[in-house]
Amino acid sequence: MKNRDFRTLLRSGLLGGACFAAMATVPAVAQDSMETVIVTGIRGSLQKSLDVKRESAGLVDAISAEDIGKFPDVNLAESMMRIPGITVTRGRGTASGGTGGTSSNGEASEITVRGFGPTFNETLFDGRKVATGTGNRAFDFSSVSSDFVSQIAILKTPDASLNAGAIGATINIKFPKPFDKPGLVVAASASGMVSPERGDMAPNGSFLISDTFAGDKFGILVAGSYSDVRTRQNHINNQGWEGKTVGANTDANAAFKQNQFAGTPPTIGTPVWFTQDYGIYHEIENVERIQGRVALQWRPTDTIEITLNDNYSRDNDHQAQYGYSVWFNSGSMSNIQIDKNGTIVNFQQTTPTDFQGQWNPQLLQYNDVGANIKWNLSDNFLLTLDVDHADGWSNPAGQVGIDVDVGYGNGGPQYNTVMGIVIPEGHGLPYPTFYGPGNDKSKFINNGIIGSHVIPMTMGKTLDTVNQVKLEGDWTESDAVSLKVGFQYVAEHKNQDSWDSFQNNNWQAYGGYGPASGNAPGNGVALPQDFFKNSFSTSDFISGWSGSGNLPPAILQYDPWDTLNYLNGLKGVGASNCCALTPGADPNDPSNVGRPFSGTYQVAYNPGSHQVLQEKTYSGFVQGTVKSSLAKMPLRVNFGVRYDITEENVSGLGRTVSAFNQIPSDLTAWDTVYVADANGKQTLPVNATHSYQYLLPNLDLTLSVTDTLDLRLNVSRTLTRPPIGSLNPVTNISTARLGSVTASGGNPDLLPFLSDNIDFGAQWYYAQNSYISVNSFLKGVDNFIITSSRSATYGNIGHCVAPGKAPCTAAGQIVEVPYTVSGPVNGPAANVYGLEVAWQHVFGETGFGFNLNGTIVGTNKPYNPLDRNISGFAVTGLADSANLMVFYDKDGFQARLAANWQDSYLDHFGHTQAGSDFGAEPVFVNTSWNLDFSTSYDITEQLTGYVSVQNLTGSTYSTHGRYSNQLLDAVDYGRKIIFGAHFKL
Repeated sequence: MKNRDFRTLLRSGLLGGACFAAMATVPAVAQDSMETVIVTGIRGSLQKSLDVKRESAGLVDAISAEDIGKFPDVNLAESMMRIPGITVTRGRGTASGGTGGTSSNGEASEITVRGFGPTFNETLFDGRKVATGTGNRAFDFSSVSSDFVSQIAILKTPDASLNAGAIGATINIKFPKPFDKPGLVVAASASGMVSPERGDMAPNGSFLISDTFAGDKFGILVAGSYSDVRTRQNHINNQGWEGKTVGANTDANAAFKQNQFAGTPPTIGTPVWFTQDYGIYHEIENVERIQGRVALQWRPTDTIEITLNDNYSRDNDHQAQYGYSVWFNSGSMSNIQIDKNGTIVNFQQTTPTDFQGQWNPQLLQYNDVGANIKWNLSDNFLLTLDVDHADGWSNPAGQVGIDVDVGYGNGGPQYNTVMGIVIPEGHGLPYPTFYGPGNDKSKFINNGIIGSHVIPMTMGKTLDTVNQVKLEGDWTESDAVSLKVGFQYVAEHKNQDSWDSFQNNNWQAYGGYGPASGNAPGNGVALPQDFFKNSFSTSDFISGWSGSGNLPPAILQYDPWDTLNYLNGLKGVGASNCCALTPGADPNDPSNVGRPFSGTYQVAYNPGSHQVLQEKTYSGFVQGTVKSSLAKMPLRVNFGVRYDITEENVSGLGRTVSAFNQIPSDLTAWDTVYVADANGKQTLPVNATHSYQYLLPNLDLTLSVTDTLDLRLNVSRTLTRPPIGSLNPVTNISTARLGSVTASGGNPDLLPFLSDNIDFGAQWYYAQNSYISVNSFLKGVDNFIITSSRSATYGNIGHCVAPGKAPCTAAGQIVEVPYTVSGPVNGPAANVYGLEVAWQHVFGETGFGFNLNGTIVGTNKPYNPLDRNISGFAVTGLADSANLMVFYDKDGFQARLAANWQDSYLDHFGHTQAGSDFGAEPVFVNTSWNLDFSTSYDITEQLTGYVSVQNLTGSTYSTHGRYSNQLLDAVDYGRKIIFGAHFKL
């Protein structure tokens, strides 16, 4: 009776809510209904994923929920990591521009598929393009709760009816809807998450309620989740390995002279690399996520189905970062020692000491609403109309990240440190040779001389809006013949801006360490020493790395807001003359906020950060399936073609050249004249348009040699659009001399990456829920983007005043001004190839089973560390990988042990400190192992208890530069233990 009353109450509430929502809501996310939402246990999940793999026309891997509200992993990217060909990214830049380099809280956030990184993959929600607050085309999977994801489909070959087919993969995340399981469905979970290294427990919870009414003609689903992930990270960081060339002792322009080296100096022209900024950090991070979903479905007739959805998520990340850092300059080093590759492994330099207290916030928010209408016009023809509006924000509230640096030094040798950084061989941590004022290690902290220094502050905002409409007709003649024809329109508008304290120079208002370490007035101020009584320990700092004993045993840990508020309270007393307003500059210009320094730190608008992308894509597509036979063997032919027309309008803020005037006092030089508005303002919007169109065919053949053995051949063409940041139309002039005008900037005329693909494989389904598959692939990719120089012209805008250097041969002459612009260009082509092998086996009804897979990838354009060409090129993201999952699932008890191995790979180019003479230096992610365990027990039919442990062995995240001993980041992020209960009705 009580159970019936509970159901009645739930249904009444849902029906009332549905009536209100039907009158008040806006359409939302929807698409193809899934065959089944509820599956049971590990074996049920694997069986459903196997069915998707075998029945799909193209090459598709899937991960399915074990039960309603029970996905295999807490993190979606962690689940996808188990799929052949997929590797994950655990590192990410410090939020809000913090200076601690690339850190990691252990969460997998982005994926690479077959060597193609996050921007080469496209993520869809129920078949729709996702708006994202990130500044590029990548998607952060850690921002999506897995609690009520029904299935993830990873399409490694394209489906012409979905999208243009990303070169890596299309990831289609499917959510449940009321009609997936008619009747009342209730699911909820409550858990606690704790990181033993952090110590405090965080609550997590979720719920889903779904029901159908009126003979299953109306349905409503409401779901929500809350999670709080609390971690601590220990972090060693070198922000960049800068490459320079050794010069003669008499060479005033040489970054390094021979007499700076110990022993026999290297020959002139020898390349060497040094660390510019070394740091030791301790990070406390909280990530709070709130997500909600509402889905309404209605069948007004037997032939019409209407779905309205709304998805919302809010990902709020706050990181407190504490540390010690030292800055080095090439010309100030002595007693330098190098290894055989030119890496500087020891040296001496006199330097002050910096401590850092940072607050790095990041807020990502997402919402989309849409409508889907399916109309069966006949038994053979289905018409579908889908409309969606999605918004993705980054930092909509305008949170400011701060890096409050304090320290001592510069006032005399008794306050400075003569030190270097030792770079050990093997798996050892880089460490300082000395520390403390006057090299007195006992006075490193708690010395009474801590003074103020610089305070970088940053704030960035992004708004991404995606509107899309899709009309599709599905004609099914029989089980053997079907055809889809449709049109899709997608309009994306992405707007990015940032503010910082570099623009107005406020960051240096109280720089200089203050009087306690011997500095003159205007070079920092004294600070209350009570602010600096706490510290963190570096004992056993990074798991699996030796050398913690060489680090300073304790490092300051202080609240940056105390210091910032104290300095603001001085009202400018003791500040330097850092921030004078340039004569003639507009004080009301947002980029001049904080000039002159008002006594309160402020961020000013950075015009160079402004970028707006308006991208419209018009697509027509045809997708068909024909089932036939070849030599009496069943043959399924899937063919498709998609025609994409893309129009791009990009804009930024910059100065547009209107004329070049020859300078009378230097006839070899131009005076550059810029366009100005009525108020004399020269920094104005710069716009550019570009369009391109491509025909993208695909053909999938599946030959069933036997009832259990399938052979597959897939041939296709796919594309990935160029990075958003590379499209900025603004160029800045570097030099302006007659016959030699140079500039740098973006390139709005970039074409997309274009790939011709071949996949060939075999799949043997030899037993229930068991199979072996082998798949090979080859991708020939054109239009890779590199940094290079290209020739262009400003036209006939050069005004000569006298004969001088060509092209000026007479006074009054008007000449053409050619120039060379350096920036991103479409360049080389490359082949990427690989082999994927997978074996899944369930041992009958014993409950035991395993899933084993591995991937080998390669390219004809690998990275060559000896190539120091500025425009050097190599394919990134290529990592061999392997996964093993063993499990037991029987009689209500489940246990799973999952291991992942990922080989070292080239991730990208460009260090945080990017001053190398050899172009953008490489970043390699080191080899990693990851081991997770989970178990659950069905206490009753409705209640299940579970425990999971992530990162059982305490794996770490680390990266290096051109050579393996050039450590960039080593991060110990600890383990996570989750325990809780899952309820279903």
